[in-house]
Amino acid sequence: MTATVPGDFEQWLAAQFADTGPFTLFIVLVRIQGDEVVAVKSSYAHLVGDDLGWDDMRRLLDSARTPWDGVAFFVGLDTAGGPLDDAMAARRLRDVEADVAADPLALNRGLFFDRDGRHLRIDEVAR
Repeated sequence: MTATVPGDFEQWLAAQFADTGPFTLFIVLVRIQGDEVVAVKSSYAHLVGDDLGWDDMRRLLDSARTPWDGVAFFVGLDTAGGPLDDAMAARRLRDVEADVAADPLALNRGLFFDRDGRHLRIDEVAR
């Protein structure tokens, strides 16, 4: 039996859960074409544990049936420190969507990963 080494996503999730406990996760799928990054679909989920590996997360993301090259995750917490209720999560998701649409560099305020679960960062390109 071989142990698997946690990737960037698993390491981030374990650290986030250790820090906050259960939380709401805002998910933004993006297409990357050249130097353009465009959000294509978004959602949210309530995470109550850190036992979700990248392979399982990727299967969930692929079930959106939207081609994607990267995904950004943003953490949401209610005032007591736990997951947001659904109404608040839906409102905050719209805020995240608006931030990313206005400035794709907003993806860096979350955790941004490629399809292989490796951490990415967007840098501004001079035109």
